[in-house]
Amino acid sequence: MITNRLLRRTAHSSSRGGFTLVELLVVIGIIAILAGVALGPITNGIKQAKHNAALQTGRQIGQVCFSYSTDNTANGGAYPADTSATAIAQDLINASYVSDPSIFGITSQASFTAATASGTTVTLNTNGKSVSWSFTVLQTNTTGGINSNSSDLLPLVFFNNGFQSAVSSTLKGTPGTAISVTYGSGAPFGTDGAGIFYKGNNAVYLKAGLAGAGTGVVNNFISANITDTTTYNVAP
Repeated sequence: MITNRLLRRTAHSSSRGGFTLVELLVVIGIIAILAGVALGPITNGIKQAKHNAALQTGRQIGQVCFSYSTDNTANGGAYPADTSATAIAQDLINASYVSDPSIFGITSQASFTAATASGTTVTLNTNGKSVSWSFTVLQTNTTGGINSNSSDLLPLVFFNNGFQSAVSSTLKGTPGTAISVTYGSGAPFGTDGAGIFYKGNNAVYLKAGLAGAGTGVVNNFISANITDTTTYNVAP
C-alpha cells in the first residue's frame, strides 16, 4: 500500500505538462541568435558566388574580344569598337564570334531584358539592358578600339549601367595616377563593386568602399603603374 502511494507520488511529481513560457522564449532566443550569426556568412557567400560567376562571364567576353583582335591584323590588331556596348555586342554576334547572346547580360541586374531571336537572327534590346558590360574604345573611333599595343593594365570590359564618374567618358588619366570610379544603383551589382577584365587577360572583382573610399567608389580601377598616354573612352 505504501509502495503504491510512493510510486504514484513519484510518477506525478516527475511528469510535466510541457515547456514553460520562459523555456520557450529562451529556446526561441537561442535560435534567433544562431540564425543571425549564420545569415551573414550565407548571404555573403551567395553574393560572392554571383560576383564570381559574372566575372567568369566577363572573362569569356574579354577572350572573344582578344580573338577579334587576333583576326583583325589588317587594322593593327584592333579590338572591337562601336558607338555603344550594345552595338559592339551586336557586332560580335553578327560576325559569329558569339553564338549565345546571354553572355552579355547579368540577369540579376534590374530591368534586364533578354535578346530576341527571329530565325537565325539575334537582336539585342536597344535600351541597353541586354548588355551588362561596358567596353573600352579608342577615343570616339568606331572602327578600331584599343589595339595590341595598348597597355595590359587597361580595362577591356567591365560592369556598366550605373557607371557614374567624371571619367565615365574618358578612362585615361595622368600616367602614374590611379583612377577610381563610382558605381551607382543601376549597375549589375549596385554599389558593391566592379567586375573588370583587363587586356592582360586577368579578371578581378574590385569591391567598393575599401581604403576609405565612399559608397560605390572603386579604387584603383586603373592602376597607377599604367604608362599609356592614349585617351580611351567608354562605350556603355
